[in-house]
Amino acid sequence: MGIFNRTNKNSKETIGATIIANGTYMIGGINTYGTVHIDGKFEGVILDADIIYIGKLGEVIGDIKANNLVVSGLFDGKVDCNEVHICSTGKIIGEIKYNELYIDTNGKFEGKGIKKNSTLSSNYHRIENKIDNIIKNPSILSK
Repeated sequence: MGIFNRTNKNSKETIGATIIANGTYMIGGINTYGTVHIDGKFEGVILDADIIYIGKLGEVIGDIKANNLVVSGLFDGKVDCNEVHICSTGKIIGEIKYNELYIDTNGKFEGKGIKKNSTLSSNYHRIENKIDNIIKNPSILSK
């Protein structure tokens, strides 16, 4: 079965692909258990998709909650996905919540990344004021 013809894990029903072609501009929401492929422009929300592909010419501004996201174009907004892959021509601006994050060489991510269920925690907040004082008054270091 190809990527454009997936079977919903919860049923025997085959789910097709939602395609927003180059030259198409869409505002709204998409809720599907299938695949979404965007080569045009989309503003809105995409929920529950198995895989979302944003092609090289694709631009998405909004919120995405899906299983997988593959970005070759531009995404600006909030992402909550199991796997996020930023291809070499891809750009994400915003916030990503993920289990797995892959960024190819020349792929770009600007924003905040949050790994789901991470056990790591930062202690930076404990010394932030000390660092600010040193930056504002570097002569403290020479004492």
